[in-house]
Amino acid sequence: MPMLIDPSSKYTPYTPLDLHDRQWPRRRIEKHPIWLSTDLRDGNQALARPMTSEQKRVLFRHLVQCGFKEIEVAYPSSSDTEFEFVRSLIESGEIPDDVWIQVMTPARAELIQRTFEAIAGAPKVIISLFNATAPCFREVVFGKTKEEIIELATTHTVLVRTLVDEHRARHGSRFRLVYGVEAFSQTEPEYVVQICTAVKDAWGLAGTPWDERVMFNLPSTVEISPPNHYADQIEYFCRHMEHRDEIVVSLHTHNDRGTAVAATELGIMAGADRVEGCLFGNGERCGNVDLVTLALNLYTQGIPCGLDFSNIQATIDIVTQCTSLPIHPRHPYAGELVFTAFSGSHQDAIKKGFEAQAAKHARCAADGRPQKWEMPYLPLDPADLGRTYEAVIRVNSQSGKGGIAYIVRTHLHIDLPRPVQQEFYRVVQRQVDRTAREMTAEEIKATFAAYYHIPLSRAGAGEDEDDNPARVALGKFALVQTMRDGHTSTTFQGRMTADGHSFTLQGEGPGALSAFLCAVESRTHLRFSAVETHERASLDPASGDIVAFVLLAETYARSGGSGAPQANGSAINGDEHAHAPTWGVGIDADPGRAIVRAAVSAMNKRLGGRPVSVVTGDTKEVLRILNDDYSLPVPQAMHDALGELCTAGDADGLSPAQIAARFVERFCQAHGDSRMTTVGTGLECFSIERIPRSPQVRLAATVTLRGVERRVTERGEDALRCLLAGLSAVVGIARARDMHVRPRLGAAQGSQHAAFVQVEISGKEPAWGVGLDDDMTTATLQAALVAVASCSRSCMDSIASRSD
Repeated sequence: MPMLIDPSSKYTPYTPLDLHDRQWPRRRIEKHPIWLSTDLRDGNQALARPMTSEQKRVLFRHLVQCGFKEIEVAYPSSSDTEFEFVRSLIESGEIPDDVWIQVMTPARAELIQRTFEAIAGAPKVIISLFNATAPCFREVVFGKTKEEIIELATTHTVLVRTLVDEHRARHGSRFRLVYGVEAFSQTEPEYVVQICTAVKDAWGLAGTPWDERVMFNLPSTVEISPPNHYADQIEYFCRHMEHRDEIVVSLHTHNDRGTAVAATELGIMAGADRVEGCLFGNGERCGNVDLVTLALNLYTQGIPCGLDFSNIQATIDIVTQCTSLPIHPRHPYAGELVFTAFSGSHQDAIKKGFEAQAAKHARCAADGRPQKWEMPYLPLDPADLGRTYEAVIRVNSQSGKGGIAYIVRTHLHIDLPRPVQQEFYRVVQRQVDRTAREMTAEEIKATFAAYYHIPLSRAGAGEDEDDNPARVALGKFALVQTMRDGHTSTTFQGRMTADGHSFTLQGEGPGALSAFLCAVESRTHLRFSAVETHERASLDPASGDIVAFVLLAETYARSGGSGAPQANGSAINGDEHAHAPTWGVGIDADPGRAIVRAAVSAMNKRLGGRPVSVVTGDTKEVLRILNDDYSLPVPQAMHDALGELCTAGDADGLSPAQIAARFVERFCQAHGDSRMTTVGTGLECFSIERIPRSPQVRLAATVTLRGVERRVTERGEDALRCLLAGLSAVVGIARARDMHVRPRLGAAQGSQHAAFVQVEISGKEPAWGVGLDDDMTTATLQAALVAVASCSRSCMDSIASRSD
């Protein structure tokens, strides 16, 4: 169903609270609230796969290390697993003396009894009693009046008080009560005050000492309004509750609108004393408020936050391992990219900021003044959280991309872009899984050099090197820039070695990378395109090198006739397809040369063990001569055949003009052009007629194949198929694999079309033929005859023997 044009016909907006003299906008937060972690209860119940008891124990210990003095450990009456976890904490002495555990129970007598059985013998316990109060719950879920809901709350509060007295006497436990107004943000403000006052009176133990105050938890069970409205509701409650010094106002916000942090901060400004939430915002639906973000927001304002995240990576690791939930790379303070700048302007600002701050801190130290943190784009010093600028620490089987990137950064002085981190991470993880041990920095360095084919003198050999040998290597090369019509053009000139064969390269393009890729394509069957590039300065200040990264995709054309992929040629249907792209890394003092080396790195990774077919000789010059002197626009698909001629021409010491002449002699059959003849092969005459009431045609032709004249009469879908079918009786089954017909610009009258046909005969290598004529059909049939004649000498011998 599409979204509504007028959503007011379906949704009702929140009703603003009439609080004209609100005070919270003029207040500032000057101290941290009481923190309660509900990771083990509210966070756990939101997981697709709840934590095991051992995972909860690990997380409990870490919460204690972080400094939480109040931890909600379970909903013990909900299951035996929850019940037993609470018992295990108590019986093993796991709970520190200064930590209060909190357990949750709804306002139901049998569940309250079960809850007290779970916490028997615990030194400090907060009982979290709750029931829903909003109109929709009262009227739809419970079917009760306001008075009946108050009766429900107070009756069960009295039960809790009775059980508290018994356990105090029996076990010496200390207790506190937190009453949760479920769906507080959707409940009438005056009714919230009424029911909480009744609960406070029923409790009867509230006093002004902090440990004696009754707590009221006011959750935005579902976030339905802006954070300022929630703050109004909190201020209203604080102003209208009598004996405010005998109560603690607690917040429990959810993130359905994405403003849980803001709502909580404004709620504290409105008078709240306590906050319930989860590390990194885990919880039902969109999550609870993120306690890490809240605490560090205070910390960056110079306010002690009461929690310790000095080793935030340890917190991330434990939370992700226990919950199986990842931390988003852009998560405030905790994401692996939050202290990383990719933008050149940001990097420059941060670099200048560090330089200016170093000088300023030196002056402050000399004068005895505080060394304030003032940095562009970095509101928090990463070192305060135990992080470097890349925010990673170490690498083992549990580590992620950041740790591996940190090793590369530290030992190879290479700052990897995130996509390259992801790619290399998978390489390292394969080795870690294979060896079942932690990889050392030297092993990671060697693996990086081998995987990306980088000749680092101190890197050593990596384990992947034999599995991914280099197929191509660059020799000496130069990049020359010229200006043409106001535009810069780059020429690449150099030598490349492929499978031990060395050859020259030359190509042009708008930049160094495009010129190199053009040069590679002109001499090999390799067609690559750049998808993404990055350039970064080496982190080794003494080197002055540039590290370039390029993501290359290899493309090929698919033939419409045979369906076989063509490495470089244009296909009949012209469709192009791309292989999966891969990253390459190159290092050089010059940015243009670095990006070229990165392209070679990517090519080697893409090729693997696949051999490289080299078009030797000056193919580009031969193609120019064929086009300019012979008016032959040779298609890309025929460059393989041209490459074979160039190879032979190189061996024979022929010039490009002589190689072009050899091409014409071998492949061409023309009408009226003495330079274009294939001896003993030709189309003498032919006629075509359509067969009545049939889509087929009938071909009658007289042809000569290497001096043997034959009569061909055949019917088929077109003239070419008829000719090949007629010759199949002699040479074997023949079919056309590829065909191109192009106009001959500047050609002599009578030969206005050039046909290029590739024919395949059963059991023989396919061959090309070229025909030239003013008539396209004539040119096509001529080309097919030349291709049949060239397909195999044994075929021609067969023709001669059968004609005898």
